[in-house]
Amino acid sequence: MSVHQATSGPTTVTSGAMGLAAVSGQATALPTAFTAGTLHDPATGAWNMNTCASSHLNSSVTSLSDIFNTCMYPSISVGDGHSILVTNTGHSILTTPTKSLHLNNVLITPHIVKNLIYVRQFVRDNNCTVEFNAFGFSVKDFMTHRVLLRCDSTRDLYPVTTPSPIPQALLVSQHTWHQRLGYPGSEVLRRLVSNNFMSCNKEKPPVLCHACQLGKHVRLPFASSNTVFTSRFDIVHSDVWTSPISSLFDYKYYVLFFDHYSQFVWVYPLLHKSDVLSKFTLFRYYVHTQFKCEIRSFQCDHGGEFDNRNLHKLFADNGIQFRFSCPHTSQQNGKSERMVRTINNLIRTLPFQANLPPTFWLRLLIWLFTYSIFCHQLL
Repeated sequence: MSVHQATSGPTTVTSGAMGLAAVSGQATALPTAFTAGTLHDPATGAWNMNTCASSHLNSSVTSLSDIFNTCMYPSISVGDGHSILVTNTGHSILTTPTKSLHLNNVLITPHIVKNLIYVRQFVRDNNCTVEFNAFGFSVKDFMTHRVLLRCDSTRDLYPVTTPSPIPQALLVSQHTWHQRLGYPGSEVLRRLVSNNFMSCNKEKPPVLCHACQLGKHVRLPFASSNTVFTSRFDIVHSDVWTSPISSLFDYKYYVLFFDHYSQFVWVYPLLHKSDVLSKFTLFRYYVHTQFKCEIRSFQCDHGGEFDNRNLHKLFADNGIQFRFSCPHTSQQNGKSERMVRTINNLIRTLPFQANLPPTFWLRLLIWLFTYSIFCHQLL
């Protein structure tokens, strides 16, 4: 259906409302069934999707949500060659189960027989697509291809009827989408749903995905140790940390000794990793003097600062059991590893608070342990 503003004299324009045409100066015989001015619409008020109309057309002003006092065109030409009057213009809304679709610049012509939706303007205004087939049409969101409206039709036209239910296969659970998309995290799925990139039913997803637990873990979990220690220094955990920045006095390492039973920790700065032997000797004398007991076993990794001939001889001469973690298995030395992380978090944070350069990390470490001992004495 093409519309033009009348200037002088009668205007006849090309019409595609019913799929036929009438051009000025050419007589075209139109079947009565397709004569736009003589049909009686059996479905009063129903919209019809049409690809040839040049504007939205409706016969009733009640179909408008916003009414304009002026009209864009005084009259329009229809398929049988007649001109019919345009009385109002305005905007209308097509309600669907998922969202409201806009029909802008609707022309009200009381003598029109079929209410027409101009498809090209409709898809532009609503950022959607309209797909036709032999059984009806579907309106889909342009970005997500989500079905917004589905109407069935068994006749020659495509009326907007009572929407057909969207197939339930599209409304699957979030867990099914989790499987389809290659097992992404829950945050990824939440963002996809919130941005309308996929449709899900209201079924709650399982807390844990069994396939994710088996497929994403590169190794079996470590079982918690059930070993119980009943006295101090039954086992001492140890680890060496390397600082990326040397301290003011060129110290770049520290060794940590952690008593499993009392949860107390001792830290010794090192100039070289090879100084671990001398620091352990000092620590052993300290334990013997202050606590009147011996270190019974020693847990560490396979680093060369521990696994060397001199330390092995010292342990063998004094009856101390050496316990090494398996190579590349830091979890077996978890006590000292976690304590190193706790200490480093503190000495990395304190310089920011005190506005000190990172080279002061050793001074802060000494201050930290002096303060910790003082706190324990207060307790």
